[in-house]
Amino acid sequence: MREVLWLLLAAIALMYAVALAGLYWLQGRLVYPLEQIEAFKNAELEARTERIGIRTEDDLELTVRYKAPSDDTAPTVILFHGNGEDLAQRGHIALEMIDAGYGVLLAEYRGYGGNPGRPHEAGLYADARAAYAYAAAHSSRIVLHGYSLGSGVAVQLASEVRIEALMLEAPFTSIVDVAAKRFWLFPVRLLARDRYESLAKIASVDAPVLIYGGTKDGVIPPAHFRRLFDAARGDKHLALIEDADHLDVWTMGGREHVMRFLASLHPARDPLKA
Repeated sequence: MREVLWLLLAAIALMYAVALAGLYWLQGRLVYPLEQIEAFKNAELEARTERIGIRTEDDLELTVRYKAPSDDTAPTVILFHGNGEDLAQRGHIALEMIDAGYGVLLAEYRGYGGNPGRPHEAGLYADARAAYAYAAAHSSRIVLHGYSLGSGVAVQLASEVRIEALMLEAPFTSIVDVAAKRFWLFPVRLLARDRYESLAKIASVDAPVLIYGGTKDGVIPPAHFRRLFDAARGDKHLALIEDADHLDVWTMGGREHVMRFLASLHPARDPLKA
């Protein structure tokens, strides 16, 4: 009986070790599931924005889409998308901002939407810096908007450069915090290569901050939104969208909060009337 028990324990240990190794080697696919997937199409977005090439500090040529603001007083909003989409799936937000007179730069990451390279944390930060450099060369007022994974990219960039404001949709405190809850059986905090530690960085953002997310977000617990809000300093705003999940925050009420926040940066503009 004792031998059977030891064999059973050995089998369990082996299965755990295999699962642990698989989680370690496959974590890139879990964080960046759309790497090398063909770009999505949004005909209206393509018609109303320009395809632009930008170069990163590690010499990658990335394709983004850009529309200049309607006048010099309006900021340009850089949109950083989530891990399970490409820039075209932020198109509905971009088009509404264009209609309101704002400039828009839809950032894209390496390995996404047909771009070269493989995504990783330091690489996405480099991609963000290249997007910012282009936008800042064409507009004196820059606002960052990061969704989900893009929130981690936006917080890092906001901690480095001068911006008008930072907006975070369904943001996390860190990728590790999200993964540790989902894969609670494994020592995720020791294994994670990419971490996106937004909670540790957000206090260094010297600009107004809007954080918004759904009360029924099943991907990133709403507690993350509150912790980020508490850690941010200065002019900060938190909007919890009732009954919204991870995917429908904008349409369930996020739009109104974003547009009012943008209008507050320049009270003479009122995008909600656009």
